[in-house]
Amino acid sequence: MLSYCLLYLSLFFSLIPNVHAIEQVSPCITYDNQKPIHITKVDLSCPSIKLIGTLPQHSDTTSNFARDNEATVAINGAFYDEKRNPLGLNYSHQHTWHRSKDYRQYAFFACTKNNQCFIESYNKSTIYQPQWDLVISGWQSLQNGKFLCAPSSTGICYRNAQTKHPRTAIGLTADNRFLYMVVVEGRREEFQGYTLTQLATLFKQLNVPHAINLDGGGSSTMIINHNRVNALPDNQLFFERSVANHLGIKDEKK
Repeated sequence: MLSYCLLYLSLFFSLIPNVHAIEQVSPCITYDNQKPIHITKVDLSCPSIKLIGTLPQHSDTTSNFARDNEATVAINGAFYDEKRNPLGLNYSHQHTWHRSKDYRQYAFFACTKNNQCFIESYNKSTIYQPQWDLVISGWQSLQNGKFLCAPSSTGICYRNAQTKHPRTAIGLTADNRFLYMVVVEGRREEFQGYTLTQLATLFKQLNVPHAINLDGGGSSTMIINHNRVNALPDNQLFFERSVANHLGIKDEKK
């Protein structure tokens, strides 16, 4: 009798669809908690939305960056070197870092002060334009369900892409109206993370044709209303990593 009850319960719960905990964080920001996947959607057409970047020499944890800038949402930013200089082209409110420059192996997200944003095309080298108020570089491009390493990239680009890791990425809808910020947990006993093919597939499912992979691993962090929503890798416990730069979103009508 017990076995029949257990079979009935397993069939019952198998018919229940996955329910996402979607939260209206502010009038123009929603957060979809698909733990271990975290997705924030920002309507860039809202006049109340302000994008915030990290100033040079202000590397810190994402939690501290969010608190200091009163960000509604914040994630970690670009890959960086041993001196915490972000790699690729990175600007924050007309301030830049030492050796900030775009290379073909990187792709960047750039926005003007009135939130006219775009993501650089694959395998291009672009000079900074003064109208861009915020620029954050990523590594691999994610397009239509696939990851792309530039021909000039070394083998590590592919090795990083093909191994499961915690991930942080951003993407834009085809009309550049909606910004998606994604953090995938990983390096946990129960969940190792995503490959970049899995991450690119996720953006395709969101109808986001173009995205870029930001720094991941122990850096991957998403803050909503000053609370970290993602679990960190097991070996970090609750200690956030200090990173070179961040992307923050502030909804001033909140």
